[in-house]
Amino acid sequence: MRKILFLLLISNFAFGQATLSVGVNFTLPSVSLLDIAPDRSTFTLSFTAPTEAGNQITTTSSNNTKWLNFSSAVPPSVTRKVMASVSGTMPGGVNINLAVASVAGAGAGARGTPVSSLTLTTSPQAIVNNIGGAYTGNGANNGYMLTFTLGIGDFSLLRNQTSNVTIVYTMVDN
Repeated sequence: MRKILFLLLISNFAFGQATLSVGVNFTLPSVSLLDIAPDRSTFTLSFTAPTEAGNQITTTSSNNTKWLNFSSAVPPSVTRKVMASVSGTMPGGVNINLAVASVAGAGAGARGTPVSSLTLTTSPQAIVNNIGGAYTGNGANNGYMLTFTLGIGDFSLLRNQTSNVTIVYTMVDN
């Protein structure tokens, strides 16, 4: 009798299954955040006078490397890009050149494709294209290394002067 009762109990457990389902709603907001690392401090680009007649002036710089960090969550079929421009008046004949290195460090997702280098102007230009859902990691050595240098576009326009400009970054949908 005990064997029969035991078998009846086992058979009830083996065939007494039920399946339920519960719906789950997801909400993912659009995210578009930018940061410059390690900080947004001013850096200096300057020229050095030659010590010998007939030589051209040279450029010097300090703290001229920054890191572009971002977080991005995009709607379906949308990509973004990061634009950069100069706000303010550049001295005549002088250019600010920007080199954008490949993405580095932590992060994941569709982190985009950098342009190699360009001369910044007052018109926004893409510096990273095709950003999707992604993050670069936070701080120095994460994201895109940005290296700024001075260039001379036209020697005939050079004048003894000092100028301060701001570099503006904007993340926009394509």
